[in-house]
Amino acid sequence: MESAGPKRIEEAVILAAGASRRMGEPKALLSLDGEPLVVAHVRAFEAVGLRVTVVVGACGNDVVAVLPASVRVVWNEAWASTGPAESAALGLAGMGPALLTPVDVPPACRADLQALIAARGPAVLQFEGVDGHPVRLDPPHEPIRLDVRLRSAGRLVSADPDRVLNLNSPPEWSAWLGGRGRG
Repeated sequence: MESAGPKRIEEAVILAAGASRRMGEPKALLSLDGEPLVVAHVRAFEAVGLRVTVVVGACGNDVVAVLPASVRVVWNEAWASTGPAESAALGLAGMGPALLTPVDVPPACRADLQALIAARGPAVLQFEGVDGHPVRLDPPHEPIRLDVRLRSAGRLVSADPDRVLNLNSPPEWSAWLGGRGRG
């Protein structure tokens, strides 16, 4: 007989469909320790046993070209007229509970990912009271704004200040890279 407890998380979704206008180049392809940022996210999720889906749109062919064969790709053909909520709904379609992150945050550490996986429902990582990423979402996965959807989600304290970063511009990216390993 199956347990009535929460269903185990087996999947993660990375949102990489945007045009990266403020960055001036695809954020998914920024180099982090010699590999594209999107690949660093994939490796972090796969290291805790999750199957990974990447939602692509603008520059999609370039992003797909660097992804490991293990990654499922979902195309947001309407990337120019939609936002993260629609990309999330496309990537999460048909999934049970899953982790979700935008590509423009540093990859999460193993401890934070394990805490999200162990959560008993929707959950948000927080650093010093500020909500961050990745998040745990349970079905249904309809396209509504994540901030609205996650209002009642549990909060999990992270010791990692990177959980609340959003790296949108070259100065933000450079500052983060330059400050890694300090503190």
